[in-house]
Amino acid sequence: MKRSFAPALLALLIIGCATPPKPVWVAAEATYKGEKIPYTVDLPQGWMRLNVDNQAMVTRDGTALQVIAVRRAKVGEPLAYTKKKFEKGMLPQELAGILIDGWSAADAVASSEILENAPAKLGGVDGFRLVVRIRLKTGLERKWACYGAMIGDWVYTVAYNAAARHYYEKDLETFEKTVRSFRIL
Repeated sequence: MKRSFAPALLALLIIGCATPPKPVWVAAEATYKGEKIPYTVDLPQGWMRLNVDNQAMVTRDGTALQVIAVRRAKVGEPLAYTKKKFEKGMLPQELAGILIDGWSAADAVASSEILENAPAKLGGVDGFRLVVRIRLKTGLERKWACYGAMIGDWVYTVAYNAAARHYYEKDLETFEKTVRSFRIL
């Protein structure tokens, strides 16, 4: 009788000890359709893509230098670094304000300066465009641009984060082109 349980026990131990697969960087497709999120976006050629949780990220030279990320957050759920939540019916500038509060409270951020906070469209929906200069506690300076909009029960953002020197300006038009291609399915 002990013998009949051995294969089943071994299988359970193997399954229980298995680690989830590590995220894998792959070449960015020309048009990408979100895996868990219903959207399409044209990704920059020659860049690499990684999917993690509710976001897809692309970079050409590494995330420490530049990254474009497509994310969504559920209305009413807590956000990282802040107790504030997106609520149904919020105006685009209120959504932007919550994102600003979250970034300002991030552990790695020493200071931030809002360079732009203006109305804009994302996927044909009224939203916002933010540009923020961030100084990290390490002394590095980054610039961050983000488009966002509430679509149904979700707040979608397409953001670009890059080293302020050289990389931000170098890939800004690539980011803007990516934003213009974003569509909700």
